[in-house]
Amino acid sequence: MQQNSLTFQSSSQLQTNDESENYTLIEINKKVCALKTSDVLEITKIMELEYPNKMPSCVLGIIKYEQTPLALLDIREVFKRERIVYDLSAKIVVIETNTTKTSIICDRVLDIKKLSKNKIHKLPYQSDTNFYDGIYINNEENIYLLNIDKICQYIEQHPEKYENTEPASNYIVSDDEAKKILKERKNFLIKDIQDVQNNTPLFDRGVSFLINGVKYYINMASIKEFYKVNNSKFIKVPNTPDFIFGLVNIKGDYITVLDIRRFYSNPKTTIKEKSTIIILNSQEYKIGILADEICESINVDFEEILQKRIQTQEDGKMSEFVKDNEIYQVVDIEKLFQDDRLTIA
Repeated sequence: MQQNSLTFQSSSQLQTNDESENYTLIEINKKVCALKTSDVLEITKIMELEYPNKMPSCVLGIIKYEQTPLALLDIREVFKRERIVYDLSAKIVVIETNTTKTSIICDRVLDIKKLSKNKIHKLPYQSDTNFYDGIYINNEENIYLLNIDKICQYIEQHPEKYENTEPASNYIVSDDEAKKILKERKNFLIKDIQDVQNNTPLFDRGVSFLINGVKYYINMASIKEFYKVNNSKFIKVPNTPDFIFGLVNIKGDYITVLDIRRFYSNPKTTIKEKSTIIILNSQEYKIGILADEICESINVDFEEILQKRIQTQEDGKMSEFVKDNEIYQVVDIEKLFQDDRLTIA
């Protein structure tokens, strides 16, 4: 059977001569900020925190990561913006640079994106409160590159600016149901870290994403890049299965985009505001999966996934697992690439 050249070309052309670096995009106070993805250790949901007697006002609380207490910085207070009460949708990003290990809270995690260094501009002024490495400007999109080292140094050097006047717990949702959920999330994180420290052989780390309200999981090694759909034009290919959403031109290269829900005989996916293409990591295939939204990085006991896979292989359903009281459908890339339906005569 002959393979369709558009679907199965080598992905080597995705590489570009333009020097760029992966950044994790987050939203704080309606501003899009960026962190070097290589510095991001973990992205998780807001959880129960600890509150020592004395903390700077810009520290929302303390989390324990790999048995190390880490300050959870509230960037709004660092920048002296109006503070809010964070609800259960807020995210915690654990960061480690060459000199700093800390965590910050943000409203949302938006995307992981390659930013071209020649589109990053230095700020036109310098001051001791300049916490940015620069601004990425592209198609009227401004992304502010946070410098976590500068932020932590400034807090340490200017304690008088962050004297605590009220309990930090006032800035986290505090009803009984929320407290229960926050505690459960903390326990899950502790268990995940313990699994890593114990060298659990089937421990896996990946990214969760949403399609039509359903949560999916794909392991990190299977991901090459994320690409925001925005106003991209999809090229429909005649005589292809309905689970092929179309081709999209990414940096001069054509990627075949799969509707993974339709591939498993579910309703079709539609383009939404936060739609993102997850480009799969393969030397042989040029394929991406269309997602409504990228959620967070999570750690999984892969043994449970394997057990579920054995139970579901025969009827062709996707494997799944339950974590933090949520069900995740597992996208098995190896099995996907072996599926005869991807080979077009």
